[in-house]
Amino acid sequence: MAEKDNSSIMIRPGRRGDAPFIGKTITEAMGHELCVGLAEGEENLPKVLKLFTDLAATDTAQYSYKNTLVAVDNDGKSIGAIIGYDGAGHREMRKDFIAKANELLDWNVTVEEADHWEPETNSKEIYLDSLYVIPEYRNRGIASSLIKAAIDNYRNIGKPFGLLVEPHNTKAHKLYKELGFKEDGVNNFCGEPMIHLSYNYDNK
Repeated sequence: MAEKDNSSIMIRPGRRGDAPFIGKTITEAMGHELCVGLAEGEENLPKVLKLFTDLAATDTAQYSYKNTLVAVDNDGKSIGAIIGYDGAGHREMRKDFIAKANELLDWNVTVEEADHWEPETNSKEIYLDSLYVIPEYRNRGIASSLIKAAIDNYRNIGKPFGLLVEPHNTKAHKLYKELGFKEDGVNNFCGEPMIHLSYNYDNK
């Protein structure tokens, strides 16, 4: 399908009031199965949404509104978002996630125990954590615009960009490769194998 005009779309920094939309962005990006696994059951899915919504409203979590860019239409409606951050701060930012998961999901995990989880990112990259566009605005180039905006936002740090995508998500693979991302390995996320792709300024 040909991309439609998105000249009326604006991409702006996230705001604390965007927290509910950011929470939805994260859960939609993760997908239903991973969210159920995190929740340990369908009945706990509302808690997972609250977990990420609460974290999005903080200043210091990896999922903070401060790490988010939001696409809005000409009526100011949020239609997409991307979360990205310097992987060097991942361990420190993850402390908020662990504390909130202990509270809402009845986990009993310490920061030190979490150090043994397979890392989704590392200190050598800018990590693009979550990307989501609402269904009625897809195929308009908004996802591409959000990714390009995130790259521009962090370009001055001078690190390559990395992200994870499910092996079967061929549409996402196609999008990222068109933007210059290249596959360079496999990472496990929540126990599931994910393809790691990276973007350097000289990829193309």
